[in-house]
Amino acid sequence: MIRTYLAATAALLLAACGQSTAPTTEEAPAAPQGLLEQIQAQSPEAQSVIAYHGFHRLPDCAPRLVVTPPCTSVRGTDRITVPANVAPDSIYAPHVGQVVFTVQCGALISATRMDYTQKWLVSFAPGAPEATVEHCLGPRESDLCPRNVPTADPAPATTTP
Repeated sequence: MIRTYLAATAALLLAACGQSTAPTTEEAPAAPQGLLEQIQAQSPEAQSVIAYHGFHRLPDCAPRLVVTPPCTSVRGTDRITVPANVAPDSIYAPHVGQVVFTVQCGALISATRMDYTQKWLVSFAPGAPEATVEHCLGPRESDLCPRNVPTADPAPATTTP
């Protein structure tokens, strides 16, 4: 089980960098086309780990996606499903119905507060070969990527007389 998980993770990370794995003697089903499809094929628990490793490897795979400050250690990751009634002014609005990930970098020390200068929203578009990364730092060092996705008030129900 662990070997399968590690092999799948390694294959995804190599695919994220545009490299391929060595051919195997076993015939495997065709791999999904983009990173999103590859991540969706994993268990929900593994998805956050794979998203973080994909994010962490971005400077190696796509130097134009270097994040500043660099993420030298992970403090936490969250897997978030964006609801249909997401607030239109939220950072999550373009990702309605998708699963996105937040990566909080920094030392794993409970006595320190979260530093939103080191928090990133990582999303994967269907068929895309790499992740999209957005900074979660808002005005006055606020968090644009909260765990509880901001939602819009549902439209009032209309009745017909």
